[in-house]
Amino acid sequence: MLDPLIADLLACIEDTHAATGYERDPARFCELQGIAYTTGPRSLSRVSRHGDGPDLIIVSHEDYGSRDLFTIAHELAHVIAKREGYIRLIRHHHQVHDQRRHIELLMNEGAGRLLMPLPDLEAATREHGDTPRTILHLAEVSGASLPVALRRWVRQDWNESRAAFEIEGNYVQDVTAWNARLPFWKWDRVPDVALEHPDLMLLGLGQGRVLGTLVG
Repeated sequence: MLDPLIADLLACIEDTHAATGYERDPARFCELQGIAYTTGPRSLSRVSRHGDGPDLIIVSHEDYGSRDLFTIAHELAHVIAKREGYIRLIRHHHQVHDQRRHIELLMNEGAGRLLMPLPDLEAATREHGDTPRTILHLAEVSGASLPVALRRWVRQDWNESRAAFEIEGNYVQDVTAWNARLPFWKWDRVPDVALEHPDLMLLGLGQGRVLGTLVG
């Protein structure tokens, strides 16, 4: 079961995005949320303290590649989480060895939801079901990278068991799972995944790359 505080944080991020009509453009999203948006030497976020100015997002440049979009979404998740008091609550209630890394990973989860909101996920699933094509669809529609789309699909429902992976040149390049077991892990060699694991759903991406999913 997902920690209730984390579940509430992610729901808050999704609700905030929904209130903008699921705005995709980062600058417009910030405008709708009253967040100052500017360019600078590196991407970062700052939440106003003691009324000393607006919340702020700084981006390194405005030519959005998949990495840039994820970085901006990550910083937006920080602003939302800080605004609503979740960072303070997490630091108080989550006793983990590395608080900074813990919070950064949670913001990554929030970024995935900002880049690929529920309506996108539902539309992709209606068209492609629980197949690898749904993950590819999410990446194409959102502009996110395939690894980010993999994780968004796997973690769409914390009560379900899912896994997804990418194989390139007979080696597992990326894999993620939630309550599900795959017969291999990252960097394992899988010479013929279709023959060895016929229970997995597979999609050839060309040039020796294979995308796969597992449900249950």
